Amino acid sequence: MIYSDSAMVAILLCTNLGITDGYKPLTLKEWNGLGKTVNDMGYRIADLLKKGFIDNLPLSKNSKEQVKALIQRGLSIALKLQELENKGIYIVTQFDGDYPKYLRKKLREKMPPVLFYAGDITLASKVGIAIVGSRDVDDSGMIFTSELAKKATKEKLIIYSGGAKGVDSISEKTAIDGGGYVVSFIGDSLSKKIKNKDVIQNIINKRVLLFSDVNPDTGFSVGRAMNRNKFIYASAYGAFVISSDIEKGGTWNGAIENIKNKWTKLFVWSGCKKQGNKELINKGGIPYNISNQTILEVIDTVNVESACSQMDMFTTIVEEKKAEDSVSVDTIDLYDVVKDSILRSIVDEMDAKEIALKCNIQKGQMTIWLKRLVDEGKLKKHKQLYSI
Repeated sequence: MIYSDSAMVAILLCTNLGITDGYKPLTLKEWNGLGKTVNDMGYRIADLLKKGFIDNLPLSKNSKEQVKALIQRGLSIALKLQELENKGIYIVTQFDGDYPKYLRKKLREKMPPVLFYAGDITLASKVGIAIVGSRDVDDSGMIFTSELAKKATKEKLIIYSGGAKGVDSISEKTAIDGGGYVVSFIGDSLSKKIKNKDVIQNIINKRVLLFSDVNPDTGFSVGRAMNRNKFIYASAYGAFVISSDIEKGGTWNGAIENIKNKWTKLFVWSGCKKQGNKELINKGGIPYNISNQTILEVIDTVNVESACSQMDMFTTIVEEKKAEDSVSVDTIDLYDVVKDSILRSIVDEMDAKEIALKCNIQKGQMTIWLKRLVDEGKLKKHKQLYSI
């Protein structure tokens, strides 16, 4: 795999690949600070690879020595990257076009500069929901988790998860068994995870994408598990909490963090008796139970504060509108993003079902959007047929 100079700088400075002792990689705060310094001087981060460039930066002596030491380990990095690729593990950086776009848009300065992954990277740019909950979920919670995952899969939504026991594993397995897709930000060793026979097969079949924000050989830690919550929420068009303890645990902390940062709309299963669920609803979570409405209809009904940039749920849009970059992600209506694509899909006269099939969208959701287009005068409707 070929990396750009900017991507290589991120890998050199932000990972511990090839480091045996001495200097540690930059923290996220240090990395962002260095990037700002370089940009303010009118240079690019890739210029750090140029001989003598680091000496001219307004950094402390220790910081310069740290950056130099990290940059100079190019050979050892190359060997490590080859080892990872031989295992089926790759790297994507914030400078790459296939970096998960929702993480970039929503997390901004909190986005991880480097992600290790195994699987089809394009899955991370598709619309989906997060299904989260405690490891010790009860029987009713297990059943609800499975039903929600089945519904999401039927409606062609990706399942974003954390790969843990309990709710995570139930939702992931249900989606895969139903022909769906899973993007999992794991809190354990990626190298170990991909040795599992079932995981390997699902990766080969392009059903599963696994992410790790740290060295693939790094094992589980509570801090790491907590940190990955933001990646799950930021990736999702809506998040659904199945069961949560109160004032403790990863599910609670992740949900509270999302409420504060408004990465995505938070739904809480109202059928769970746990006190944590009730308190999350009190703090702004939206009570939810499965209904005849599609999941997207439910999310859009409450004016979800999230951005979605694709029409076909399984077709990645490579070129995004430049205007999106300057608009806050919590003010974008999905309709505004997809309406032009809907109009382009209509040939002569078509009914709602034909348009929905062509765009790979649920008919109920398409009917809502078509009505808005008619109301705005962008479409004509005669009986049950639509035309430009």
